[in-house]
Amino acid sequence: MNDLTKIVQTLKNENKFYIISHMLPDGDSIGSLLAMAEGLRSLGKEITAFTPGHIPHKYSFLHGSDLVKNSPELKDNDITVLVLDSSDLDRLGDFKDAVKASKNIINIDHHITNQHYGDLNLVNPDAAATGEIVYYLLREIGAQITRQTAESLYVAISTDTGSFKYDNTTSLTHRVIAELLETGISPAVLSLKVFDERPISFYILLKEALSSLEIYEDRLIAVMSLSKDIRERCGATTDDLEGIVNYTRNIEGVELGIMFYVEGEHEVKVGFRSRQIDVSLLAGKLNGGGHARAAGCRIYADFESVKKRVMFEAKNMIRELEL
Repeated sequence: MNDLTKIVQTLKNENKFYIISHMLPDGDSIGSLLAMAEGLRSLGKEITAFTPGHIPHKYSFLHGSDLVKNSPELKDNDITVLVLDSSDLDRLGDFKDAVKASKNIINIDHHITNQHYGDLNLVNPDAAATGEIVYYLLREIGAQITRQTAESLYVAISTDTGSFKYDNTTSLTHRVIAELLETGISPAVLSLKVFDERPISFYILLKEALSSLEIYEDRLIAVMSLSKDIRERCGATTDDLEGIVNYTRNIEGVELGIMFYVEGEHEVKVGFRSRQIDVSLLAGKLNGGGHARAAGCRIYADFESVKKRVMFEAKNMIRELEL
């Protein structure tokens, strides 16, 4: 009996579940979390959903977001824990120890760097998003795909495909979206909320990021840097950081975009975006992970040391290419 079969049986037979996604949640993690919770509730299951930190404001309109808890209170170790869209347990932050203490962990993800840490694992790197996997899983167990559930799944899939622009978008992805549209959801409304509407603080922060722009390796690498101090001075939140790294890759001729965010004196978050190269390999060399075209890592050292190390690896990767 393979893990998929066992997972389906577990979801059908058990009545209580904890569901959790990763820290600094994006659209796929939040959308998948809410859709899985809503789908299981439609079958009469008792669900408690968690996420480390908070749900970004632009996803707070999704149904069930107000029910998500952010404190690691997984009080019953016998309840099965579904971990969604998290390549490793470290991405669960303060929840890591509580999840590790659970007797049954189901790991559902699409990251190629997933470490298969679950007692049962459903990891499909060919899926455009974890939301795509969740959709088929909910159908398999006979859960109801309501309009509200469809909205969460649409957000999950559309965000991880860059509004269907990235090359992880497949014909299967569009078939899933077509079926979600049949519930009556509005792509125009959802896309406006998720991709277009941003607070003024985002643009003030973006201005600071663009002013830090550096170009390397014959314009093949673009780099921007921000710090917590700059973000706070702009009146911005960590939510406003989402998407800024994409401006590096969007420069004509750039193959690799890098964004440094200095969170503290000895902590730097690094984001990678690319056109052709597999940046999950680059992130992996730095104890990070992610997708082929979008990945990242967190390094605990001072900014200058981190930048020197990252740029050494990045330049080596670019120099090995025949672009």
